Amino acid sequence: MLIANYITSAWRNILRHKLFSIINIMGLAIGLAAVMLIALYVRYETSYDSFWKNADNIYRMQMQSEIPGLGSYSFTNVSSQTLETIKKAFPQIKYGSRIIKTQTIIQNNSDYTKENIEMVDTEISKIFDFKVISGDLNVALENSNAIILNQSMTNKYFPNTDALGKTLTLDFNFFKQDYIVSAIIEDIPPNSQIDISSMVLFNKNKWKEYTRRFENWYVPVTQTYFSLNDGVNIDQINGQMPNVLDQYFARFSALQPDNKNSDYLTFNSINIQDIHLKAEGIGEPKPRGSMANVINFSIVASFILIIASINFMNLSTARSTRRAKEVGIRKIAGANRGMLIRQFLGEAVMLTTIALLISICLVEVLLPFLSNFISAEIKLNYFSWDMLKIIIIAFSVGIVSGLYPSFVLSSYRPVQVLKSNMNGESNYASKIRLFLVVIQFSTSILLIVITTVVYSQILYTSIKDLGFKKENLILIEDTDNEKVLAKQKLLIGELKRIPGISNVTTSSFAPGRTNEIIDDFRTSEMEYGKTISINSDGIGYNFFKTYEIPLLAGREFDVNRKDKQTTLEQIRSGNGEISSIILNRASLQKFGFRSAEAAIGKTLFMKIGEADEKLERKYNIVGVVPDFHLYSLKKEIAPTVYFLMPDNGPFISLRYNGEKSSITRDVRNLWKQQLPELPFTFSYVSDLVTSQYKSEFTEAVMFAAFSGLAIFIACLGLFGLASFTAERRTKEIGIRKVFGAEVWQIVKLLVWQFSKPVLIANIIAWPIAYLTMSRWLESFVYRIDDMVIIALCLIAGLTALLIAWATVAGNSYAVARQNPIKALRYE
Repeated sequence: MLIANYITSAWRNILRHKLFSIINIMGLAIGLAAVMLIALYVRYETSYDSFWKNADNIYRMQMQSEIPGLGSYSFTNVSSQTLETIKKAFPQIKYGSRIIKTQTIIQNNSDYTKENIEMVDTEISKIFDFKVISGDLNVALENSNAIILNQSMTNKYFPNTDALGKTLTLDFNFFKQDYIVSAIIEDIPPNSQIDISSMVLFNKNKWKEYTRRFENWYVPVTQTYFSLNDGVNIDQINGQMPNVLDQYFARFSALQPDNKNSDYLTFNSINIQDIHLKAEGIGEPKPRGSMANVINFSIVASFILIIASINFMNLSTARSTRRAKEVGIRKIAGANRGMLIRQFLGEAVMLTTIALLISICLVEVLLPFLSNFISAEIKLNYFSWDMLKIIIIAFSVGIVSGLYPSFVLSSYRPVQVLKSNMNGESNYASKIRLFLVVIQFSTSILLIVITTVVYSQILYTSIKDLGFKKENLILIEDTDNEKVLAKQKLLIGELKRIPGISNVTTSSFAPGRTNEIIDDFRTSEMEYGKTISINSDGIGYNFFKTYEIPLLAGREFDVNRKDKQTTLEQIRSGNGEISSIILNRASLQKFGFRSAEAAIGKTLFMKIGEADEKLERKYNIVGVVPDFHLYSLKKEIAPTVYFLMPDNGPFISLRYNGEKSSITRDVRNLWKQQLPELPFTFSYVSDLVTSQYKSEFTEAVMFAAFSGLAIFIACLGLFGLASFTAERRTKEIGIRKVFGAEVWQIVKLLVWQFSKPVLIANIIAWPIAYLTMSRWLESFVYRIDDMVIIALCLIAGLTALLIAWATVAGNSYAVARQNPIKALRYE
């Protein structure tokens, strides 16, 4: 009965002050909802499964190259040779397996589909905890003619039937083989960094025609996992890797005579639990989480919670100061201090409870949009530690905000309160409240700056001249298949005949598709043995014309000239002719050429063959092109040479000037006509360029959304405080109007009172915002200027000030227009 009385009394007081109650509830509800959404996103980013047997003892080997003049490259893959080598060098390694992702054409009766097939070693079942549905996994991993499928692949190729014992024909391009389904496993959890849908045993002999991929010591093609014997520390392995690299690995081709492997290369191992957030490098099979995003959005959540909490506490304490007379009357009527404390705390907790319920409803409404935006299913688990934390935070805010009226106002002596007509508002309390408003708007301004800087950088990347025209380009991928190569000339000729296609070319690289191949060159002025390591890429005829890249000097490769590079066999037999090569601007200084024109006609020598053969391929420089951005602006344009490779390559690029869907349909029909057994894989180059900044775009949109919520919450609080201030100064406003004050003068008075904390907030927020965003932009090689950050700080500050003025002015104007007689009769 007593509790019911407290609840009834608290509810009446909430209804009596509807405006403040609504502002309080909505501000805290929106804040809690935003915090819950961010917490769920962070939980998704940081989650990983328990797919492995003993996570603390499983590691992946990674590689980093640091070649002078070419910058740093990190790879999550290492060479096929690495596992065998480290198992010999380190007896501490218990089990090890390679995972080699290979695109394969699967023939199932008359259907042809392209799939990723993982080639693995037998010991993979000793490392990872595959859940076997049927068949014998260990037996299957011993059989080079067996294939293991997960449930999804099984349902795709053998729906409503027992797949065990059935046959699938796999075309690996270099060989074709029938595989028998020998085991079926459960799908690996989607939050795993391991991405395996089907497995076959890696048999190196079957790939003997593709020796560069599996025999080269430094071509990163395999994910290499291993586990250690009990009691072994991974630091022992990582610490000895430089010596192992120098003693056991073949000599790295880019080394100068007085260097060793460990001068240019670093091999280290990372625990499998750290891969999702801490791994770096090219070759991750699935998108990684971002530790930076986790930190950034955790900070945003803290900011929003601070703003919402300050709102709630400010409005609660501000309104409570108007209840001093009520406290005096209640004490005279017999209420003791404990009863008053329980009443004030009860009101605060009730407001918090209502806000928490509303916030949960908001989260349920917004979760589908968040899940769709980040392309992942996120759900709110009501029986989780995260939910308990939110409840604790919400009630903590309510209790803290109720402490002031509970303990301060309940301590007033009733005679003193009623005699002096005090309102409970001290100068000290006003200063504290303004200080909290400063914190509130400092965080709001900081969020505005962060959002605008991120958006500005993304806008910069979208409008920056990349050096080529990305629009109206179609990229056909995976064209280094033997069947495609056999018909490539015919295919290119037919593509050129399609109405609307103006140019066709081939290449070993493409926008957003890296091709990290490094060769060793020397100029004619350099003595034999001294070389310069530089990126080299193969292109077909009309490549620069297709991508609309103008030449700085010289010419492009010409089908009517002898531009093709001579083969190794020709050079060994002494019949090698001089080949042609094209340089980019970044390589001029590396080779010591003063200008593009000065480089034309010069000779370069590339080291080829075995070291003891001392063979070189001779090149004549026929052209120089400007630097162009095929990869992310986070990466500096590397010095690169381009040689003619018209007969093979994984990409065909088409420049078109007709209607996109019509051109795509015609190209697809031609492909099906000429290569019916190969799936057609293509992309629009403009989409590939945009996708390189997808994570930044996602981050920017989410920042903008949550920053908008934070600013809205801050405005709610400011509106409530302005209403409270105007109400408290009603009699003062009436007197001023009687003495001739105009409405605009009164509005100006109240607006200026709230302008001061916003101006102070700007002074606090600007340096923090500048330093934070300058550091964030350091990850981009090509970025907006620091002066832009300064300008955006000024704009953010002015925006916050205008928002504050608009919020306060509207409320102040309504009060200032009231009849002064009503104001003088107030209280």
